[in-house]
Amino acid sequence: MEVLVHLVFTVVKISVLASVYAALLLQVAKFVRTVDPTSPFARASTRPKRFWWRYGFLISVGLFLYSLTYWGNHGLGDYARIPLGHGEAMEEINGTMAYFEPVRAIDQSEVVAYQLADDVLCAQADDNLFYTYDLGSNLRQTFPDSTAYDAYAAGHHLPLSRQLRPFAAHYAQYWGGWRFWLLA
Repeated sequence: MEVLVHLVFTVVKISVLASVYAALLLQVAKFVRTVDPTSPFARASTRPKRFWWRYGFLISVGLFLYSLTYWGNHGLGDYARIPLGHGEAMEEINGTMAYFEPVRAIDQSEVVAYQLADDVLCAQADDNLFYTYDLGSNLRQTFPDSTAYDAYAAGHHLPLSRQLRPFAAHYAQYWGGWRFWLLA
């Protein structure tokens, strides 16, 4: 049910965004028509309602298709997702269990907090185990506690254990702001 509600919200949001973008594009086309009335873009704007519908539809299809891509998929309903790079993503289910499931399988557990630095995922697992995962080379290094991790992190210019943040903070930072207001 949560997925359906979120999908409806996304479709409505895409419709509103496409309408606004098409209206802005129509204004640009009208300006172009005053500068160069023979351009194809300017000629298309001579019928404003048709122009708005046509470009609004194309923009809404584009926004919807973007929301299905690796960089645009933020999850639906109780599933949330943040792309990390190299085809990897941090995911969360039910708003409580964040996890990292890389393309190359590793032993995994719930992620309590994490930080990304120079394509290296630094994470604290739910069993108070710390690890780093290089997104480029798919290499994982595990540390038994925060002291061992902090010693390694300090020597490799990585965030310390106290700088790791929970999934919700990363989600709000990544998907908030301009991505929330301008993308699907």
